[in-house]
Amino acid sequence: MINHEKYTAYCGLYCLDCIPSNKKLFNILNELENLLEEIKFDKYAELKSKTNEKFNDYSKFVEVLNEMKKLECVALCTEGGCKKNCKIRECVKEKNFQGCWECKEFKECELLDYLKGIHSIEHNLEMIRKYGVNNWADKRGKHYNWL
Repeated sequence: MINHEKYTAYCGLYCLDCIPSNKKLFNILNELENLLEEIKFDKYAELKSKTNEKFNDYSKFVEVLNEMKKLECVALCTEGGCKKNCKIRECVKEKNFQGCWECKEFKECELLDYLKGIHSIEHNLEMIRKYGVNNWADKRGKHYNWL
């Protein structure tokens, strides 16, 4: 049985739904990086750039790949993972709450504004408030609004 409390972030997101916690993605990114280095794809891209100018941007691709790898969450939110200096985490701890769902002002909270544009934060917080932190996960909203 999954311990939903463990995967519930202070803001009401569910850690396992988040791209930075997608282990498969980061395994593939690391595998791709290793393979590209092994076959010296940078040299191949340099040669290909003579007939296909898009390969001139290979170094940008490598930069983006490296930035993507930096997104990986190595710990859950409640264990200090995700964003290192999270103002939401600080606020919840200051108020001695388990999460934002315990705050009467979460709907007007400016700290949550950025997340509201990307995630179903208000819905999730209402579900946690209504069903409890261990029983809300199957009622959560879309993690990302574009999915």
